[in-house]
Amino acid sequence: MNNPQTVTATANLLAALSLDGKDSAGDRQVNGSALELLISELVNTLTLTTQETKWGSEQVTQGNESKEEEVAEDRALAGAPKRSTDARGSSMISGWQEVPDNSELMELVYVKLELLGFRIGRRLAERFAPPNRRLTDTLDIVKFVCKDIWMMMFNRQIDNLKTNHRGIYVLQDNKFKWFLRMSGNNGGAAAARRAQPYIWLPCGIIRGVLDSFGVSTVVIAETLGLPQCTFQIKVVSDA
Repeated sequence: MNNPQTVTATANLLAALSLDGKDSAGDRQVNGSALELLISELVNTLTLTTQETKWGSEQVTQGNESKEEEVAEDRALAGAPKRSTDARGSSMISGWQEVPDNSELMELVYVKLELLGFRIGRRLAERFAPPNRRLTDTLDIVKFVCKDIWMMMFNRQIDNLKTNHRGIYVLQDNKFKWFLRMSGNNGGAAAARRAQPYIWLPCGIIRGVLDSFGVSTVVIAETLGLPQCTFQIKVVSDA
């Protein structure tokens, strides 16, 4: 049975991913969990394919097999069922997965996710910018992100916005939707590390929205405890 909470926001974001950028989704509604499932699979698949491209599938397979053996032993001791694997030995478990302990790999994944988010952000801004008023002030554009863009993506607004009025804006989401299904059983630091790749796409989206209005920024995000998440926007001076 589908989740009774269906949102047009998910259809809007999925439509923004289309290559032609046309409004093919219209006002159709989709299950509210569709975007979360898409993002989890996107991060997992992008991490695996980037790893294979950089170091080769054979090395990745050997590393996965070694890790799978360790995990299988732990799961056997806990009485948990075995996880299925594909022909290369890589895990086929879906959903939120552990982040590889490879800083170079995750840097490559960050660049790809952030750039994808940047493109999505520009398309969202082009399609959903207020038609009755022109946004020129940076603070108004950030508020547009906090209210309109966040509502379209997550069906809620940013909880808190702070600024020093010198080009720094801090957006705080106390219940970031993509974190709500994540387990924090491994502790704060481990959970925050596992969650990190899933906030890189929104970083790019925020940067893309502001860039579409002519504001160049650097956007970083962090989480100190799930499901809270903080985004910091720093305006880049042209000088």
